[in-house]
Amino acid sequence: MTMIARIALWWVPLFFLLGLPCYGGGLVTISWSPTELRQGEVLSVVVKSETKIASVRGDLDGTPIFFHEREGGSLGGIAGVDLGVSPGPHPLRVSGEDPGGRPFKSVFQVKVRKGEFRVQRLTLPREMVELKEEVLRRVQEENRKVKKILLGIRREKFWHNYFVKPVDGSITGAFGLRRIINDQPRSPHSGVDISASLGSPVRSCNGGIVVLAQELYFGGKTIIIDHGLALYSIYMHLAEMRVRKGEEVKGGDVIGLVGATGRATGPHLHWGIRLMGARIDPLSLLRLFSSGE
Repeated sequence: MTMIARIALWWVPLFFLLGLPCYGGGLVTISWSPTELRQGEVLSVVVKSETKIASVRGDLDGTPIFFHEREGGSLGGIAGVDLGVSPGPHPLRVSGEDPGGRPFKSVFQVKVRKGEFRVQRLTLPREMVELKEEVLRRVQEENRKVKKILLGIRREKFWHNYFVKPVDGSITGAFGLRRIINDQPRSPHSGVDISASLGSPVRSCNGGIVVLAQELYFGGKTIIIDHGLALYSIYMHLAEMRVRKGEEVKGGDVIGLVGATGRATGPHLHWGIRLMGARIDPLSLLRLFSSGE
């Protein structure tokens, strides 16, 4: 693995944490997991020090990573690899200062593999695909509103410990699915569809603040929760919304009921995750935090 690093102006490469790629010199060690990612997955970065770190900054390929304190005194941050990111090595940069003002700076290469995304062909009524002018204006306005929300950055962290699957059921629409609707290629599926019976409770995957509770043309009754540090979860096609904008929720709280509103062929939940705007596989988030944070 290519590595350019300087920690407290000197460097000794070491391996720690059961074989995870972790490098340290003197006071600071930096590790990340998983060791390799696929398109649409989440990377966890941990910075440990023998003494308190005054500050730490980081980015993955130029996208900022926001660090927070973890149990035991280490600092952690997560970064999302967007669904459309090119496979290959991507630079992970971590830098900071110790209480004495001594700097450390490290650059690593994180390998991203191509995702294995299936292709699905759908046939829908023409009016659901070819939008009339007034409907198109509504959709464009809704898209602008949602995009602005998902690019917002709240420097507080509301999520913790485990992320939970919001509804019991099987995955009927996989993340990254390449959809062809009425023989026309469409944007890849940016979430997962979970099959569930009409009226089943939908729970928040973790703690956060509701930033959208609104009926959208395509998404139907939709809830977006801001979990802090540029992490958002999205819940679509609900039959009923049981929270309002501005309301604070905890992980596992019931926020709505499974429905088939918007462009849906039957009852199910579309569950999406965004991290610094990157489209992330929700199941990747579940896997990453299966042992808590």
